[in-house]
This record gives sequence, structure tokens and C-alpha cells, in this order.
Amino acid sequence: MPDKHRRLWDAVRGIILKHYNLLKDEFIRDAYYINRDLLAPLIGSEVTQGDYDWLVTPQGYESLRDDIWPKLEQKHGLERPKTWPVGVIYWNETAKPLSEVGERDLGSTWSQARGFIFVEKGGEADKIKILSKYGWLICAGKGYPERLMRKLLKADSRPVLALHDWDRDGGGIYKALGFETRRTKHLDIALGERVIDLGLMEEDVKRLKLPTEPSPPKYKGKPRVELSGLAVLKSRWKIKSPTLAYVVAKMASKGFTLSETEVDKREMLQRHMRWVLTDGLRGIVDEAVDDVMAGLQNEKSLEGTAVEGSLKNVEVVAPGLKEKLVETGENLADEMVWHYEGEYHKKALQLTDEKLVRALARP
Repeated sequence: MPDKHRRLWDAVRGIILKHYNLLKDEFIRDAYYINRDLLAPLIGSEVTQGDYDWLVTPQGYESLRDDIWPKLEQKHGLERPKTWPVGVIYWNETAKPLSEVGERDLGSTWSQARGFIFVEKGGEADKIKILSKYGWLICAGKGYPERLMRKLLKADSRPVLALHDWDRDGGGIYKALGFETRRTKHLDIALGERVIDLGLMEEDVKRLKLPTEPSPPKYKGKPRVELSGLAVLKSRWKIKSPTLAYVVAKMASKGFTLSETEVDKREMLQRHMRWVLTDGLRGIVDEAVDDVMAGLQNEKSLEGTAVEGSLKNVEVVAPGLKEKLVETGENLADEMVWHYEGEYHKKALQLTDEKLVRALARP
């Protein structure tokens, strides 16, 4: 931290330590504004106007978020205020906000997933979301993986593939997932060998002859290639979805199966039969409700409006209904159509192109 801001950060640390109970349950951006408000009366005594003005800049906020708070976590055991989660996770091509993901998703809903593909950009994740129908949860971020995403992945045990640009930040994203960082080493959220690098490499760029561009000045203008640069394969090789084709080809070259995991047939039959029979009763229930409402058409107590109404739970007893459902279920079981891993994997390989597979194949 530059010496010219030493007084500022000493004052800010003092405010955080004194008012931690006020700040800890806020989102970090909200806590930042509270911190600024509490700092303002100290202008002229503990900090200068210039110090305060610098804290108000984007760089000041980022330093507070990424340097000051992590050091307070490590030294004093304070938990940094949470950030608003911006990531999403795709399963069956449907995006679920990271803020709504729970333990049930990992343990039940997504139990047949083989692993995760973390993508640094939401737009690139959308291009490969179809792979979430082939056993891979697509985690869309916004640059480096946020803490909540890494905590979620840490709670699991399946592999995590890191898809990123060929540049300094891309390599940093891979390392941030797999290894401890200065800012998060105390949180134990590094995934270690579970992380496999799926991103663009220098050899990929050379083999595919992808156009490069200079990195920002802070990285001394070194050549870089965004995942979007794969788009040139559409005009060169007539590949319809270059990013998707690249990912499938690279996953295949690394020996990953593109399919949900297989489960016990009895378990699957039971699950599907429950869904089908429940859904099959919907028409009968709708007809029954319509008949009830028709019979109550002149009921005076139903006139007017209300905010809410409650009905007691009942168990419907219908003579012969269970036997009919058993008969229907047995017929469904006889007609069950099964699909296997090899079938899905073969279908997924149709999403890439043989020329791309050969180009990415290791010598």
C-alpha cells in the first residue's frame, strides 16, 4: 500500500474495527458507503481531503475491497461483507442465479453432472450452455471467480474445467480456482488438482492461426487472444459454433465423457414414473375443480374479495384409483426407453468438427 495513503487506511481500519457489527451484514458496496460516511468527520484531523477524495475513486473502493478487508480477515478474523453475486450456473440450458443455488442443487438436482466448466465471461458461457445437457454444469462468471462461486465449487468434489482467454488474466483465473491467492489463502477455497485448464493456450493459438492483439499497457502489450477470436473459424472452416466446437474438441482430447453419469435403473424408473403419473392426474384434477366451482356458482359466501384464503390438506380416497395407477405404471415400465453414456457422448461429438479435433490433438 503506498505510503501516501497510510493515514487513510489506518483511519479506515479503525472505523471497521469499531463498527464491525454495523458493517458485517451489509453488501460490501453498501459497507463502503457507510465507511465513507463515518470517515468524513475525520477530515482535517486524521485524514486529509485528498485522502478522502482518493477513497471515493474506483481505485480506492477496489483497494478497500481487495486489500484492506482481506488483511483484516487474516489478522483479526473479521469476515468481509458479502458481494452481490453476479454469476449463474446452467443446467439443461437453464441459467440459475448463483444467489439462488443451494445444497440441494449440488446433492440432488445436479447429482448426475460430471463436473463444472467455469467460463470467465457470461457471453462465452451462453455459447456452450448446450453442454449442460451433456453432464457439465456451466458456471458463468465476470472475470475472476467470485468468492461465493469458489466456495460452492469447494463444497463439491467433481472436476472443474477453466475456460478462459489466452492472456495474463486468463492464466490468473485458472490459478485463482486451483491455488491459494494472497487475498483468499485464509478461506481454504482453493480447489487444487480438481481444476483442469481448458483455456486457450499458446499452442492452440499457433495451431489454429488465431489473430492476436496487444494486451493492456500494464501487461506490456504482450500478444493475447480472446475466446471470441475463435469466431474466425466460422469463415475459415465453416464451423457453425466455433467456441462450442473448440470446447468439445478439447474435452474429448483430454478424455472427458460428455454425458450425464448413469444411475441405477430402478431409481430412474421410480423417479420418472412419479413425475409422469402426477402429471397425468392433472387433467382429472382440473376437471374436478371446474365442476366444484360450477356447483358453487351461487354461493353467497364467495362473493366479494379477500387477500388470502387457506384450505386444509386432505388425502383423496378414490375407489379403484390406486389400482388403475399401478396398472398404468406397470405398462409404463414395460415401455421405458433407456439411453446410455456412450450414446450421449457420441451425439455430443457432433457439436465439434473433425478438422478442429485433429488440430488440437497432442502430437
